[in-house]
Amino acid sequence: MFYALGRLLCRWFLKVLGSPLIIGKENIPRTGPAIVVANHTSLLDGFVLAAFWPGRVTFLSAAYLFRLPVVGTFLRMTGAIPVQSEGNGAAGIKTALRVLQRGGTLALFPEGRVSPDSRLCIFQTGWAYLALKTGATILPVAIKGTGSVLPVHAAFPRRRKIHVQVAAPWTPEKIQHPRQETLAAMNMRLMNQMEKLLNEMEAGTKDPCKYKTVDQLEKSP
Repeated sequence: MFYALGRLLCRWFLKVLGSPLIIGKENIPRTGPAIVVANHTSLLDGFVLAAFWPGRVTFLSAAYLFRLPVVGTFLRMTGAIPVQSEGNGAAGIKTALRVLQRGGTLALFPEGRVSPDSRLCIFQTGWAYLALKTGATILPVAIKGTGSVLPVHAAFPRRRKIHVQVAAPWTPEKIQHPRQETLAAMNMRLMNQMEKLLNEMEAGTKDPCKYKTVDQLEKSP
């Protein structure tokens, strides 16, 4: 119930700002396990993912975010998993593994922080470890415009266009004990794919006919 309410509030909030335009709905897997990996330019990014995702998605989020007003409430309502940035974060990783082992969908931002200038930061390898341990499908999602709607350190959002592109999924071979070089190779593959996706969006956003709003996605088959 709390998740459905949180998702509804996200949709209402984003509609007030100007509904995000989305392309690639057909790439979203109907079954799990799946890991949604997205770039991170604003605290608004999680709200955007929750608003248009057709099923339940569990966020893997830094523990300090749970202490922030609005964002913390959203994370608790959606059942997000806190991960400690200092010390032992093993508990959060174990919980995330259980979500995937039950066939759930996990969402995270591999940069591990909000980019201050909208450029990609170096990805952390936690997502790759989770994917290899469970054989989960990887679903890259590029988000553009949220950094203008709610920039870093801004107190209030502004009305700006937000574009989202869901890329084609790919599934790595399941490995019980992933090696560091394997994690690094997967990380590089994802970073290159995300860079390419964002570059494609730079040109693609000029053709609004390619994108659909959240409401239009609900009505489409």
